[in-house]
Amino acid sequence: MRKFSIFSLLIVAMIVAMFFYGGNNFKAKDARAILDENGSSSYERKDATHVETAVSEAIKEHGKTYGKGEYVAEGHIILDTEQKGNKVKAYTIASIGVFEFQDGIFAIVSGSGAIPTVMTFLIDKHGQYKLVAYEEPLDGEAYVESMKKMFPKKYDSKVLNAEKYYDELAKQQERQAQEYLKKIGRHAKVSLSYVEKQPLNISVQAMNHFLRMLSSDPFLNECPDWLGTREVVEQGIRYVYETSQSKTNDGRDVVTLRKMKEDGTVIDMRQYVIEENKLKRIK
Repeated sequence: MRKFSIFSLLIVAMIVAMFFYGGNNFKAKDARAILDENGSSSYERKDATHVETAVSEAIKEHGKTYGKGEYVAEGHIILDTEQKGNKVKAYTIASIGVFEFQDGIFAIVSGSGAIPTVMTFLIDKHGQYKLVAYEEPLDGEAYVESMKKMFPKKYDSKVLNAEKYYDELAKQQERQAQEYLKKIGRHAKVSLSYVEKQPLNISVQAMNHFLRMLSSDPFLNECPDWLGTREVVEQGIRYVYETSQSKTNDGRDVVTLRKMKEDGTVIDMRQYVIEENKLKRIK
């Protein structure tokens, strides 16, 4: 009788277990093992949105305010995170790099150094992070004071010397730029510093007039202010803008500006002759 009772209890336990796991529909493929700081294993859903990704995307979105360019890369170091309910605050050191092709080199054209940055996210019911605040220190004399208000005191030494992290942040940007080139099937040098360019061989007065023209004309504004090329992606199509220089038969300087397709087909072209330190259109 005792043996029968034990056997019956085992059967009941198995049925309850089957009902529990069946009702919860938990499958091993829905989770993956991770290691916490102590090396012990825990589980999280494989499609969970991480604050690391949220921080990266927030910096890239902020980088779009830095001016024109083909690709925005970022670098970041997360010093700490705080979570209260569905609100997450990330204390970071962040950097932005905007790249474009100039003279065939994928060069950085604008960006930032290492900036102490605090980002606040709300986590929705689907586990997605939504940026609600992106805070950087104030400029000028208010820089240090505003930064100290943003960060816990224990990070003072790190945020007050944030530039020491720039090399690591720049490496992150370079890796992202290289991955982008691979994605578009392009082989090119990636440059994180200013690329030397060949200037126009015209007077200072004529050059100033040229720069004023560039800023006031949409077509000219895309053209290089040096002798060379830059590439622009417009509505998914890549164009090459080129600035070149030649001379007329009587020895006057001529500046030619072209917009071309990748195969060299000319879409638009303008020519200017230098007269009295100004550019006069001839074509």
